Amino acid sequence: MDRYNDRTSTATVDDISDLARELERIKQDLRQLRGDIAGLGADTVRAARAGVNEAARNAGDRGRAAAEFTETRIAEHPFMSVASAFAVGMLLGMKFGGFGSGRKE
Repeated sequence: MDRYNDRTSTATVDDISDLARELERIKQDLRQLRGDIAGLGADTVRAARAGVNEAARNAGDRGRAAAEFTETRIAEHPFMSVASAFAVGMLLGMKFGGFGSGRKE
C-alpha cells in the first residue's frame, strides 16, 4: 500500500507542478495580450486622428477654392453680384423681417 501512496503522491506533485507551469504560461500570455490590445488601441487612435486631420485639411482646401471661385466670379460680373445680393437680401427680409407680410407692430 505504501508504493501506491508514493506513486499517487508523486503523480499529484507532478500534476501540481505542471499546473503551476501552465498557470505561469497563461499569465504571460495575458500580459502579452494586454500589451497587444493597448498597442492596437493606440494605433486606432493615431489612425483616427490622422483621418480627422486629413478631413480638416481637405475642408480647408475646398473652402479656399470656393472663396477664390467666388472672388473671381464677383470680379468678372460685379453688377450681377450686386443684383443677386440685393435679391437675396430682399427675400430674406420678406421671410424673416415681416416686409410685405401684412403684420402690424
